[in-house]
Amino acid sequence: MNDQEQVHAPQDQNIQPEAPQVSVAPIVASTNTIATNKPSKLASLFSGFNHPGVLLKAVVLLLSVGVVFYAGYQLAIYQTQKGDTLLPHINFTSDNSSGGNCPPGEYYGYPPRPGATTQICLYPNGIDKPVIYLYPTHTESISVQVGYKPGFIKTVPSYNEQTGWQVEAQPNGTLTNLTNGKTYPYLFWEGNPDPSLHFDMSKGFVVAGSDTKGFLQQQLVSMGLNQNETSAFIAYWLPKMEHNIYNLIHFASSEYTSVVKLNISPQPNSLLRVFMAYEPLQSLVKVSPQTFPTFQRVGFTAVEWGGTELGN
Repeated sequence: MNDQEQVHAPQDQNIQPEAPQVSVAPIVASTNTIATNKPSKLASLFSGFNHPGVLLKAVVLLLSVGVVFYAGYQLAIYQTQKGDTLLPHINFTSDNSSGGNCPPGEYYGYPPRPGATTQICLYPNGIDKPVIYLYPTHTESISVQVGYKPGFIKTVPSYNEQTGWQVEAQPNGTLTNLTNGKTYPYLFWEGNPDPSLHFDMSKGFVVAGSDTKGFLQQQLVSMGLNQNETSAFIAYWLPKMEHNIYNLIHFASSEYTSVVKLNISPQPNSLLRVFMAYEPLQSLVKVSPQTFPTFQRVGFTAVEWGGTELGN
């Protein structure tokens, strides 16, 4: 065998061929994917404020809105206090439940509390324990009717809406109810609150709570109540008043009698109606003192006393 005819021996069979090189294309993000390096919508919204001109305009706008609102607020207060209805406005100053204004010329919560900027309207919490005494010159039948639109909470004896009270009265004041035959020292009623009752609290008396008993004893007698009537008045009202720092006390006249009508038949020769409106106070204030005419008990005499505490 010559050199040209030599046969090469096969290579090792355990040697594996190299794997072909495969190029993998990079995965391309979908065009719908939001890039993380883009600013958020909120950031974009406020990015304009970085510019001094835009920031200045925003500040001016906010200040302008504040000025307009404050001017409107002050105008509403002025209109409310002056009763001006020419321009529409919101009532910012009324504190009463009915939403109305304090009636012109009337003062409630008077004088205004220290630091108060608006007038406070106060209305009766209710008509508390008006009692009616009858002293005829001789025993006789008497009819008593009370006209009070808000209605009664309680009456003793029971009140008949059509005929009122029908009693037999004795000169010492003892009353016998003709309906049930029971006897009573007086006629009693309590009424629901009535916003139409207005009291000028700029007139009256400011009394320390601890001095209230002595004041009432002297004042009520000077107004015409006898000792029995005065004692009954104080027994009812003093527990409500003596623990207040001060009491602003006003004794109403036509303010009460024009709203609460009292019809007694036969008509008494002398009629005394004492109605006290009072307001607890935290500090001493000045008011104009009240004066009252002298009351004389002549002939058939009828006496009424009652009161109310003013509240918001």
